[in-house]
Amino acid sequence: MNNKILFLIAGIITSLVFIGYLAESEPHKMFGYSINIWIVRLAWLIIAISNFANYFKLKKTEKK
Repeated sequence: MNNKILFLIAGIITSLVFIGYLAESEPHKMFGYSINIWIVRLAWLIIAISNFANYFKLKKTEKK
């Protein structure tokens, strides 16, 4: 499978996870610790943006 398609799929999935966390208002539990929900949202947003950026970068280099 092409890396470009994998980055697109990962970007879409992480975007959906980010949107899902927008509805939560309580702290997130991870490894037994309570984490601020804004940190979790920010992490998923960064992951989604980086996946889409890699997709568009590969798409641009493929055209040349």
